[in-house]
Amino acid sequence: MLSKEAERFLREFRIEMMAHGKQDEAIDDMEAELEDHLIQAEQDGKSVDSITGGSVKEYLKNISGEMPRVNNLKKYIMLFIVYLAGILTIPTLIAGTFEWSLSNLMYYAAIIVLGPLLIYKVYSGVIINHTCFKTEKIAPKGYVIIAVFSVLKMGFLIGGLFLVRNYPLVTFFEPSSGVNITIGFILLAVMVIGPLIMKQWFYSFLAFALAAPEIIAQIFADGGPQSESYITISAIALLAASILIMGTLLISSKKDAKKAKN
Repeated sequence: MLSKEAERFLREFRIEMMAHGKQDEAIDDMEAELEDHLIQAEQDGKSVDSITGGSVKEYLKNISGEMPRVNNLKKYIMLFIVYLAGILTIPTLIAGTFEWSLSNLMYYAAIIVLGPLLIYKVYSGVIINHTCFKTEKIAPKGYVIIAVFSVLKMGFLIGGLFLVRNYPLVTFFEPSSGVNITIGFILLAVMVIGPLIMKQWFYSFLAFALAAPEIIAQIFADGGPQSESYITISAIALLAASILIMGTLLISSKKDAKKAKN
């Protein structure tokens, strides 16, 4: 029977291995081996620190020679950042409303750089501190933390957009709506074709689904992006796209779960 301290360390170890891009099989094997060591150590009256060195980072230093190689994690992170930047800017480019200002670029840079980091910190903290080791179920307090974080994140996104539109700081240049739309469709083609070449169909689907509401509104709405019909059509299309994306994720996760069981 593992102590709470040992269970916490194992959760931190798994998260750290995932962050280093290790294969799931390698993580499972190393975690099982570490768990055996911790069980034996506690049976012998030894502390967790005597086995692990007191921290996950210290333990990883000690076993660095046994660790499998990283699967190009830095390359994947860079690709993800580029992809995230693309899907965030494409809809406003296609709408013709993207503003090439300092505040706008700072806003998107904050979302791209700080967003994934904050999400990782919050969710890893919940998993480490508020998850049952045996059942892997999140405690109610963990769900409260996630809910509060989600509300704050949405508040930042909405509030940030308000500040960006009202305080551009410095406007670099103001291309015509047609130029913005052309750039948007070129980037959309890259965001759709690129993942397909890499056999990552969901990322192609996601990029197109997020851009589709603006495309539909451009075709069917009477008036520009500020008109009531444009806003209504794009909002309804975005809601439909969101439902479709969530449904696709749900179906995909169920298929993955069935494969894991088999």
